[in-house]
Amino acid sequence: MKKRWWLIAALVLGAALIISSYWLLNRYQESRINPQELLTESLEKTATAKSFRYTLESTLEVEGRKEVISKVQGEKSPEGNIHIKGEMVKTPVDIYHFDQAIYNWDSFSKRWLVIKDNQTNSTKVLISELDPLSNFNFKSISEVKKTGWETIDGNRCLVVNCKPSVENELLEILWQGFDYNIAIDVKERVVRKATLQATSKNNSATHLKLKVEFRDFNDKIAVVKPVMK
Repeated sequence: MKKRWWLIAALVLGAALIISSYWLLNRYQESRINPQELLTESLEKTATAKSFRYTLESTLEVEGRKEVISKVQGEKSPEGNIHIKGEMVKTPVDIYHFDQAIYNWDSFSKRWLVIKDNQTNSTKVLISELDPLSNFNFKSISEVKKTGWETIDGNRCLVVNCKPSVENELLEILWQGFDYNIAIDVKERVVRKATLQATSKNNSATHLKLKVEFRDFNDKIAVVKPVMK
């Protein structure tokens, strides 16, 4: 009986040593991650994703007063079709983007309004909501540094801070001093979550804040064009 207990104890100790060695090896490898290289690789891989789901919230802070600009859930199909639903400027929205046109549900007339991209600037106005990856088009990236770790949907993520020069017409015209915190899945090398803060070029007391989270990369996501009535 005593011999059996010694055997069990030895097996438990051996398993503990294997687990701890694996944990230490992972942490050692993580400590050697170059945040600049990881960020560049993850941005490139995220940008090439054919489909994904996301949540996006953008807010405006004016002299300490917070106003929600948009709060939406979105999905993009492998064919490039997009659907978002939520709220923008305190108004419910249900919008599809198919074949260079926006299908917007009008709650007053109870019908879908179709707006071609070349007929209006609606697509440009909605660029963050319809194309959240547009917020990560950078001309250059400086001051990249690790700020910590975060687990998102079971995925271990390294959070890096950076201050890039952005390549986004709407952001460039109105804002400056871009500051990003980006949570990168170190295994899959994709962006899982990011926050952005910028300051108005016209009023230093006005700030833009944006948070976006991604999931279900390259899944078979079906976005079906709404039935017109």
